[in-house]
Amino acid sequence: MLLADPGTGSYDVAMADTLPDAALAIVSETFGCDALLAAVVAQQARYRSWPHRATIVAEGDDLDAILLLISGRARMLAYGVDGRVVLVQDFAVGDLMGEGALIDEGPAESEIVALDPVGAGSFAPPAFVALMSTHACIALAVSRLLVARLGMATRRLVEGATLSAVGRVHAELLREARAASAMTIIPAPVLAELARTVQTTRETVSRAISVLERRGIVRRTAEALTVVAPHRLQELIY
Repeated sequence: MLLADPGTGSYDVAMADTLPDAALAIVSETFGCDALLAAVVAQQARYRSWPHRATIVAEGDDLDAILLLISGRARMLAYGVDGRVVLVQDFAVGDLMGEGALIDEGPAESEIVALDPVGAGSFAPPAFVALMSTHACIALAVSRLLVARLGMATRRLVEGATLSAVGRVHAELLREARAASAMTIIPAPVLAELARTVQTTRETVSRAISVLERRGIVRRTAEALTVVAPHRLQELIY
């Protein structure tokens, strides 16, 4: 099941049968709907929570709920036959998880873990499909989310086939900096996590960033990493 029992460590703690009032703004923003419709959507969800590092979805679990993340962060990981860990997707507030349940995708092929204490609205697939069928804004929001994920997966696939390991580090740093304010990634990337994202080693990431620092292309502190010369970083990707 998507939500396992406490003995496995992948447990949820039911805080209430309905979403807290603070979640209504997240529902409204995620689905592009007004407050009235957000309240209708929230009535179809049950609030669930997981502690830091808990497994929200375990590999092989049946996907039987769609989750809307309303607090904390989560991460999808896949494991190779050789034990190598691949970062598939990071989830932030407003993201959907377990959407494979919409099409009865079968057992989960990856796991999702809580990076922080996580709170989410849990929708039964039939109820969520009914919401999508009745309200065009919800169907459109889900479509946009899935298209964005497909685009990101395609970019990573192309980069994995066409770029060197160092080139992938450069591309990821530039992508994260452009998504941040003033080209500054806060907090500074954790080397091991960045290595997992671009499928290389921590040592390769460390050397690549050190070279960028020496060349004045990035500036790094304990709190942040700023891309000082994005055009030069762009040139180094290929």
